[in-house]
Amino acid sequence: MKAINFQINRKRLFSILTGLLFLFVSFYTSSQPLNIPGGINTWRPTLLPHLPGDNPYTASKTDFTITMRDGIIIDCLKWVPDAPAPQGGWPTVIMVHGYGDNKVTLSEFCRLQAEYGYYTMTFSVRGQGLSGGVSNLISRTEAQDLQEIVNFVRNDTLSGVGRDKILIMGGSQGGVLPLMASCMPGGLPVKAIINSVAPPNFASSWIENGCVKMSLLWTIEYTPDTARYNGQVDRMSEWIYDESKPYWDSLAYWLPKDRDFTSILSNNTVPLLIEATWQDKFFNADGWLQNIHLVNAPFSSYMGAVQGHGGEHSLTEDTWHMDWFNKFFFQTLWGMQTNVFTMPKYQYASTITPVTNNAWTFVHDSSTAPLKDISTNTRLYFNDNHRLKTTPSHRWLFPDVDLLKNDVRNNYTIKQAVYDEFTGSNFNNKFKIDDVVYETAPLAANTEMTGTPEIKMDYISTCKPFVQFNFQVYEVFPNGSARFVTRLNYEDRNNNFGFLPSRKHVSFRGQAHSHIFSAGSKIRVKVTNLDRTTEETEFFGTNPFVLPAMKKGVSILMLTNNFYIDLPIVSANNSKPNTDLFVEERDPAPVNNVPEKFELKQNFPNPFNPNTVISYSVAKAEKVEIRVYDILGKEVQTLVNEIKNPGSYNVVFNAQNLSSGVYFYRINAGSFTDIKKMTLVK
Repeated sequence: MKAINFQINRKRLFSILTGLLFLFVSFYTSSQPLNIPGGINTWRPTLLPHLPGDNPYTASKTDFTITMRDGIIIDCLKWVPDAPAPQGGWPTVIMVHGYGDNKVTLSEFCRLQAEYGYYTMTFSVRGQGLSGGVSNLISRTEAQDLQEIVNFVRNDTLSGVGRDKILIMGGSQGGVLPLMASCMPGGLPVKAIINSVAPPNFASSWIENGCVKMSLLWTIEYTPDTARYNGQVDRMSEWIYDESKPYWDSLAYWLPKDRDFTSILSNNTVPLLIEATWQDKFFNADGWLQNIHLVNAPFSSYMGAVQGHGGEHSLTEDTWHMDWFNKFFFQTLWGMQTNVFTMPKYQYASTITPVTNNAWTFVHDSSTAPLKDISTNTRLYFNDNHRLKTTPSHRWLFPDVDLLKNDVRNNYTIKQAVYDEFTGSNFNNKFKIDDVVYETAPLAANTEMTGTPEIKMDYISTCKPFVQFNFQVYEVFPNGSARFVTRLNYEDRNNNFGFLPSRKHVSFRGQAHSHIFSAGSKIRVKVTNLDRTTEETEFFGTNPFVLPAMKKGVSILMLTNNFYIDLPIVSANNSKPNTDLFVEERDPAPVNNVPEKFELKQNFPNPFNPNTVISYSVAKAEKVEIRVYDILGKEVQTLVNEIKNPGSYNVVFNAQNLSSGVYFYRINAGSFTDIKKMTLVK
């Protein structure tokens, strides 16, 4: 009679248990510390309450160890129902914890599952908890351990294991290791894998585009009671803090090695459930957008609201998740027929207004085509007067420019900034935050952006050998308030310009996201030297998304047709997006305050060779002329000769074909005129 009651209750209660359990596991195992120097993980969520209803079984816990191929002992536990196993053994679930946690983290959830008729098992990953050895930071080493652990569990028939019905699930490290192990020689003899917030290029994602994410530094700076590293991983934080190119090159070479597994992803034959959060502070969901087509096994995927790595919460998406996870369990572990593999493979949710409790609302959608293929890039050019437009600046010979300063004083280092937590008087006195803001005209209709934005830059920088650019994308609402959407980060690690700063052109991808901008809103892009947002303080505290470059200098942003952002815009029937995205793409009022007076500023740098920037302000619409003269009064260049709207402007003077000496530049704007001197030194 007990077995019959279980069959009746199983479907009713499992729907709640599985969904809540995995949502908690992905959130718990994927979380990292907040606002703590060195990244000590002291934060813990509240445990899930016991679920209502009578439990059909009691379950017993057994702690045990498994000895690995190299003699390292792995600390394990299992929970098994106190009842005879059904034919073929209990459905079996192996749970893998996130980095810096241990088997105790998941013990209670193993018990909850076991009470509903499961053999459940978890363990402390090598170098974590009470397991022996040292961590190689989520690599082939730990994945091979998992292969051996699975083979051990499959042979535990006396405890009633279902050797031919095993599912492995986990988030972050817990999502990487099962899928990596399944792709390696020998594979994994299991029925299914759930991979949460763990793309196949996760290690490269930590150092994308030359930047180092704060979450990487946290992860490699745990104290030995949380994680014990091998010698190479232990040195990585010093490679980051050193701020020299040889150490950066070491990090860029060694971090992806034996960790990224994109090249072997197609080897996996195990049915797979993949999920990622757009708001991941560790690993870019773009890793899945660009590589999911390499998966050959049956799979279902979801990108959107996932509580892990800083992702926001959504009650409506949680409800969808429960049903989705249940279908995957029913199909792969119990052999029941569901539509989990016949529904559109690419499920996703977009952020959209309203904002409630400091979180976007999410709306669900799906696609039969990979998400990277459902949009078309819409190009927005960075223009003068802080405008974003679908057309480039018309100034070709002497383009307008903007300046981004990286004012670092008294040899302030990244290590000092980390321990100052990027706040306080010491930080504020020694590192000056700077930004330049650009905005579009209002949008004519709701506009969906799904995919990965890209930037092409045209710049000159005196920062050496590193210079960093952080682009933050916001939605600006009709009432003037704004909220962060996504970002793009780039750090030039080879800006050795010597005496002559060279002009550079680079392209790079940002963080994947799906967001629906509302009609009447504007799109804002902020360029800054410190990537920190008010919306992310709950996760980061005062820390930034990526570590800034602590190299003093000035970057000149060249507002040309080689400086733009490509936004992946989705349109009806996947046709080419409407080029008339905006209500009226006229020259809007400048983002910054209108200057109170006309002004011509001293050029920078001065002396210079061969480029310098001349800044000026226009208080009202006037025809503006700026001309350069040599010491004899002969005009050598006309830099500006056009009507300018009120705003602040910059223009580059290139003196490459001129001789060393003193030059003068003069502005005429209506009745305003001014002259300043500058020195060219070659």
